Amino acid sequence: MDITINNIGIVSNSTLKIEGLTVITGKNNSGKTTVGKVLYSIIDAVSNLTSKAKQDRAFYIRKRLEDVTDIVELFRFYQFRHSEEEESILATYPAFKSLISNETWRDQSAEDIEGFAKELLSELKRFDISPFEKSEAFELYRRLLSAKDTRSSTIVANFNDQKAKAIGLLESMFEQINKDIGLVDYARESINQTLRVEFSNQIQPISHQNEESTVRFFDKDTVFIDFSVGNDKVINNKKPVFFSCPFKNTFLVDNPFVLDASTARRAFNYSAKLATESFLNSNRILSHSDKLRNILRNSSRPSVLEQTVLDQTLAAIKRQIDEIIPGTFEFSPSGEYYIQDGKKLKVANLATGSKMISIIKILLEMGRINNETMLILDEPEAHLHPEWQNAFAEVIALLVKELGVKILLTTHSPNFMLAIDAYMRKYKIENQTNFYQTDFLDNGMVTYHCVNDDLGIIYEDFLQYLSKMKMLRSQYFRGIE
Repeated sequence: MDITINNIGIVSNSTLKIEGLTVITGKNNSGKTTVGKVLYSIIDAVSNLTSKAKQDRAFYIRKRLEDVTDIVELFRFYQFRHSEEEESILATYPAFKSLISNETWRDQSAEDIEGFAKELLSELKRFDISPFEKSEAFELYRRLLSAKDTRSSTIVANFNDQKAKAIGLLESMFEQINKDIGLVDYARESINQTLRVEFSNQIQPISHQNEESTVRFFDKDTVFIDFSVGNDKVINNKKPVFFSCPFKNTFLVDNPFVLDASTARRAFNYSAKLATESFLNSNRILSHSDKLRNILRNSSRPSVLEQTVLDQTLAAIKRQIDEIIPGTFEFSPSGEYYIQDGKKLKVANLATGSKMISIIKILLEMGRINNETMLILDEPEAHLHPEWQNAFAEVIALLVKELGVKILLTTHSPNFMLAIDAYMRKYKIENQTNFYQTDFLDNGMVTYHCVNDDLGIIYEDFLQYLSKMKMLRSQYFRGIE
């Protein structure tokens, strides 16, 4: 598989292979992170697209049903009390009765809530208010409107206006959600909003915003995703931008502190608060860090059969990780702990380097990383001692070799680079590994170029700065100004 990125972030026209392990090196602020953000955004936006659209559709319908309950004012008075006669009349409108008298409709599945909304629309169209005119609730509503007009006919007219408004709202809702049966617009907007979240609404380079920006993800003659960007938004004028996705999930790991409880609570509150927002609302699209926080604390675990398969598949990888982080993790209302030899340490007190490796360990034990995973690691060695850098490099090679995981990583470390170089040869994944270095162009943009045939370019770049400091140290060590 290949990904071509042009005029995104500060990256000019560049193509990278995503075959097994992809390594990117280069100076600070040279666009190394851009390809990872783009890959994460497009895969996260379209993986399990039908399921996401179904849930999003259900959120949208629930929100509109809430609006209906606000529109039809009169029936607030029937919510908690009504006579047997009124009960009998309401029974002929079961969906409407459920809407005004209980909360259970909110718990219906994505499939059932749409059926409920259709039935409610049908009932509203035939709803007759006249049998309720002598009810206690009607009288209470009359008093509410007493400052305006107390005539029953006025109240009936007022109700009918509200009913018409509710019917119009539901009809408009169904028109909107049924416009995009093939999810063409949905896929485009999902990619658009995920990119905008990951790039803080600044997808294109500031100095080249008027130039064409494109992303293409493909494998020989098979195109997975293909789109343009203009004014920092994905555009394609109703043409499909998404055709298929070779991955079921993706993780972008760049912050070991996603394990900390304080940031996790913020993420959970954020997610829960926005769960009822409208159809494909960008505020509901979590950043890669918030998504990862939630997943790491998900209580679901593999079934017995899945665990058996995992234990067999992960044996070599788990042995390697357990040499670094041998304990287990517990996330519960009582606290979040790393447990080793019966001793419980708060996760927040783990060393930063331990947290980075722990994230991979937890995802593996949950069965979240497999041959359908795109794992993106942004400078994963940053908090690791060289000894652990070597060990983590072996874990990465094993993930590619044993599980078939596709991994893209960036690094600044000559030691980590050397370890990756060594272990890719030990585990014979050279033909699945590609190395890229970023280069600045004259116009301030950067491009990636493949250095598979001469890794010395990467080592020379690293070593020139070590040599410079070695010479400077020698100069002052000898007292030479």
